[in-house]
Amino acid sequence: MNALAFLDSPSMRFIVPGITAIAAVAVAVCVSFVVTQRFGRIERRLAGYEPIGAAAKPLSQNEGFDLSTDSKLGASAVDLTRDFAERTGMLGKVELFLEQADIPLRTAEFLFYAPVAVVIFSALAILTLGVVSGAVVAGLIVFVPFAFVSQKRSRRLRRFEDQLPDSLNLLAGSMRAGFSFMQGLEAIANEAAEPARKELQRVFTEARLGRNVEDAMQDSADRMSSVDMGWVVMALRIQREVGGNLAELLDTVANTMTQRERLRRELKALTAEGRFSGYVLTIMPFFFLGMFQLLQPSYVPTLFHETLGIFALIGAGVGILVGWFWLRKIVDIEV
Repeated sequence: MNALAFLDSPSMRFIVPGITAIAAVAVAVCVSFVVTQRFGRIERRLAGYEPIGAAAKPLSQNEGFDLSTDSKLGASAVDLTRDFAERTGMLGKVELFLEQADIPLRTAEFLFYAPVAVVIFSALAILTLGVVSGAVVAGLIVFVPFAFVSQKRSRRLRRFEDQLPDSLNLLAGSMRAGFSFMQGLEAIANEAAEPARKELQRVFTEARLGRNVEDAMQDSADRMSSVDMGWVVMALRIQREVGGNLAELLDTVANTMTQRERLRRELKALTAEGRFSGYVLTIMPFFFLGMFQLLQPSYVPTLFHETLGIFALIGAGVGILVGWFWLRKIVDIEV
């Protein structure tokens, strides 16, 4: 009887859709793994070194690799997504976005599986919570994949900027010890922590393959959206033209970066109150909505079923977004 009562309980309305959603995402991940496991690692390591104009052969056409029917359908859907993104000009931007976040997914896979997961979870939210409440939750779910990638990207770029002055100091010290520039670059590429390690190893690899080291470092600066790395490239090019002590020049650039970072952190401390106010004001409407649901449950359904209440929720959502971006703009000071 207890088991039957549990099956008939309202909690099953949430458990069954949740298990279904997890299973759907697991199937999508397995299909992606089957399609990419053989060739993904090699293609990522050779990315950027193929001849210009050479087109990659679709995975479904690779000889000796027999895909199942489900995998072929998934590969075809991913290929169609890639073609559409390439025609709309979205492919390159999303590819750079994923590369900056260091997420081991192809652009077409992300553009296909992320919307599929959003649609699945949104449909489950609407079926579970109702049309209005589910639509509100679905609107929040839409931003989850992109918010995750954006947060990981910002953290990685910030870590790279923090590691760059120490890497330059190490490079300058290596040159004072008698190493050449390329030998010092190899040393710091092997000793640095991620993500500087990966980027510097890529620069060193490209230079050993015959590419100009300044061009390789400039591509790294563009790839990591690093103004400081751009300064390093500019200093190297000026030093190559006019001469001088490269080790001292690198020390000067590193010291400038350190002073900028110190000023940036002082500004962050001074604007902490404004940023905290933005967090509090953004969370407060949701907090009061939860409190009303606990203390006066009869008030909340009116917001979701009456026309005036729906318009009030829409206005509140727009106000929260506008206030959030406004406060972020105020406290975001460029150095």
